[in-house]
Amino acid sequence: MQNRVLVGLSLGVDSLACSLLLKTKSFSVVGVYFHLFQEAKDLDKVKEICKENDIEFHYVDLREEFYKEVIHPFTDFYLKGLTPNICSHCNAEFKIEKLLQYAEKFSCDFVATGHYARKNGSLIGIAQDSWKDQSFMLYRLKENQRKKLLLPLGEMMKDEVKEFIRQRGYEQIANKRESFGLCFTESKHYSEFLLEKYPELKNLEGGKVFDKHNQLLGTHKGYPFYTIGQYKGMQIKEKLYINKISAEENTLFVGEKSECYFSTIRLNSLVFSQNLENIKLNTPYLTKIRGKDEGNFATLRDISPNHSIIEFFQRVFAPMQGQDVVIYDENNFILFGGRIEAFS
Repeated sequence: MQNRVLVGLSLGVDSLACSLLLKTKSFSVVGVYFHLFQEAKDLDKVKEICKENDIEFHYVDLREEFYKEVIHPFTDFYLKGLTPNICSHCNAEFKIEKLLQYAEKFSCDFVATGHYARKNGSLIGIAQDSWKDQSFMLYRLKENQRKKLLLPLGEMMKDEVKEFIRQRGYEQIANKRESFGLCFTESKHYSEFLLEKYPELKNLEGGKVFDKHNQLLGTHKGYPFYTIGQYKGMQIKEKLYINKISAEENTLFVGEKSECYFSTIRLNSLVFSQNLENIKLNTPYLTKIRGKDEGNFATLRDISPNHSIIEFFQRVFAPMQGQDVVIYDENNFILFGGRIEAFS
C-alpha cells in the first residue's frame, strides 16, 4: 500500500514540482489548497492540475486563523520596535502545523512542502542549491513536525526543478516570475502594509533622530517603519545609518555605517534540533542572521535551554532585535536557533 502524503499546493513552481516528484517516488499524493489571505484567483487552475495528475484535492479556508496567528503577530512585532522573521514563525506555528492537522484528517502518513532544504532523519540542513536555501525559515519546527515532513526539492537545483516542470507540460508555470518578500503583503513594502492596517501610525510622524552625542539631527516618519542599518527615509542632512531604535520614545539614533556592525549577540526563545549536551562552547559554528545570508563563523560563549550568547569572528552588519539567528553543525544541519534579544 502506498504511503499517503499531503502537499500544500499553490500555482507556484516548487509546490507543483514537489507533488509531481513525489508521485514518481510511488507516493499517493493528496493536495490541499490553504486559502490564507487574498482572493483564491488560482484555485480553479490548481484543481485542474490535480485532476490532470490524479491528485486527490481539498480546499480549506484559513483566512481568519491566518490573520490571527500570522498577520497580527507580524504587525505586533513592528509596533514593539522589533524586526520579525515572520516566515519562520508562520512555518512552525501555522503552515506546517496545519498541514499535520489536516494530514491526520485526510489519513495521510506524511506532509511535504517545496522548501529548499535537506533532510537527514529529523534534522534539517542547508539545501543543495545554497542560493535558494530555506532551512533558515524552518528552524523553529519541533521534532514531531520534522519527523513527518518530506522535503523532496532539497537535493535539487532550482534550474533542475523548473526543467522537471517543463518536461511535464507546465512551461508557463516554470517561466513564472519568482515572488519575493512576504506573501501576504502582496508586493507592498511592509511600511505601506502597516499603514493600511493601522492608519493611526501616521500620528508618529515627527519622531526625533539623534546622533551618539544626543544631538538632534532631524525627524522621521515613525519608529515602526525603520530597521537597524537603514539610512533612507529620515529627514536629516547627512547619510547616516540607524544603530538604535527606541519604540517607547519614538526615537532613532544614527551614526556612521561602521557603527552598525556588531560581534556579540544574545538570543532567547531558543529551539533545538539537536541535543543541547552535544553543542559545545568555544567551537566554530556556521551561523546565519538572515535567510539569504551565506553565514559567518561564530562561537558560543554561553548556552542554556533558554538563552545563548554568540561571538562572531568578524562583526556582522545590522542585527536587529526580534530577528532570527540559526546555528549549523559541521555538516550544515541545524543545531538550534533563536531570536535576537540584544547585541553589542
